[in-house]
Amino acid sequence: MKQTTHRHSFGFALLCGAAALLLVAAGCAPQAEEGAQQAMAPTLEEIPVTTASTAARQLFDEGQYFLDVGRGVEAREKFQAAIAEDPAFVRAHFAQSNSALSFKEFQECLDTASTHVDGVSDGERMMVEINRTFLTNDSERGVQLASELAGQYPNSARAAIVLAGQQFRHNDNTGARASFGRALELDPTLAGALYGIANNYLFGEPKDFARAEEWAAKAIAAYPDEAKGHELMGDIKRAQGDLEGALASYNAATETDPTMANGHHKSGHINSFLGNIEEARAAYDAGVAAAQPEAKAGLAVYKTFTRIHEGSVPAALDELEALAGEIEAMGTPAQQIKGLQVFAMDSHATAAMHAGLLDRAAKSVAKGNELRMAIAAEVGTADAERLQKAACHQWEGILAAYSGDVEGAAEHADAIAALVEGDDNPRKMEGVHFVLGMSALKAGDHDAAAEHLRQADHANNMYVRYQLALAEEGLGNADVAQKLFAEVGSFNFNSVGFALVGKDARQRSSA
Repeated sequence: MKQTTHRHSFGFALLCGAAALLLVAAGCAPQAEEGAQQAMAPTLEEIPVTTASTAARQLFDEGQYFLDVGRGVEAREKFQAAIAEDPAFVRAHFAQSNSALSFKEFQECLDTASTHVDGVSDGERMMVEINRTFLTNDSERGVQLASELAGQYPNSARAAIVLAGQQFRHNDNTGARASFGRALELDPTLAGALYGIANNYLFGEPKDFARAEEWAAKAIAAYPDEAKGHELMGDIKRAQGDLEGALASYNAATETDPTMANGHHKSGHINSFLGNIEEARAAYDAGVAAAQPEAKAGLAVYKTFTRIHEGSVPAALDELEALAGEIEAMGTPAQQIKGLQVFAMDSHATAAMHAGLLDRAAKSVAKGNELRMAIAAEVGTADAERLQKAACHQWEGILAAYSGDVEGAAEHADAIAALVEGDDNPRKMEGVHFVLGMSALKAGDHDAAAEHLRQADHANNMYVRYQLALAEEGLGNADVAQKLFAEVGSFNFNSVGFALVGKDARQRSSA
């Protein structure tokens, strides 16, 4: 029989949590957070971790720590080793899902965990079910289950972090901050909560960079030997427009851990923004060289964006096409190859459409959608097929919008709506509104464009926010448009969308 242990361990569910590997109770007043640091912490009582194997438990604890401090590849290896010691170790299967390399692996981890839930704690069963809500796009259920988990384990910092992650997923950043605050009240040095709350203030609306910096400094102080805190501080500095300060923090990250690929990689971002293209490309090369096989191809995609930053979209498209064919040869694990090829093709399609190179865009949309459906077939569930079909229709709908095919865009929007109609997720229609908003914008109907784009994911996606700014500008709402352009232009976080529109947004906001 398994025995239940109650040792405290660190961990941060990346898919359930608020801070992702690359990737985060109403009302979170600052004084409540400060109180978490000043008052005596309540008695900590964590969700039980059920295993009969001492060796498996030790490996699990090590993996949870790695996951907490942003070392996902190492975390996954520890969880796999723990499972080798105890194949029925539910919490390790759950944890591996949070460091999974693919949608298929994510689902397989949860499926295996579900077959072994007899005899484990209620909390462990609930955590598996929370992650399963990602498979069905049921964020309402995710929040409900996470709230129940936190209620059943009110003195569990881990339960509070899981709830914060679901709230972040739901765009409830006020609630997420309160939950992170509760986790830190229980355990003031919990890495996942420190990094999570800093990231939430950095990326979640309403943003508060000063608060993000405070929490990042506390993370660095609590974990001085970990490079992640310096990397996070670099992210905060560049969000504040302090690009030189960001470079210094990324350099501190690589000095702390010379094997940290992200320090080099993010130096590449900063040099791209500064216009130092050759320095940027060299930094990206250093990042790829330092990265583990699981990360190399993803980092390499960003190197192609340097061509966009220097003003040559066709050159970026050429590099993306070549890279898509090289991903396997880079040593990428088999289960990641299709997903990373999708990343390259989606970046290609966005850049090509934006530049009006629609023939090239059509080819990358078709290839990306072929890969999406192959991924769905590998997963083998109706929900996976349905959600991937919705993504395919979104890309085809955006291509139709850029092509001036208003009827085609509307048909694809209707198809998305039908596919997600039954999902209990308040954000399920964002893709529909993006397609319709872009179609209206390209047709010159700024009123309809603004109406739809306000309901798309402009809160998190700067490319969408830029399109909303164009629609507001077209309506004559100059002050609103200027504010949106300024927010996009000062974002300073790299993506194909930001590479395409960041410079123009800055120029428009200062005009």
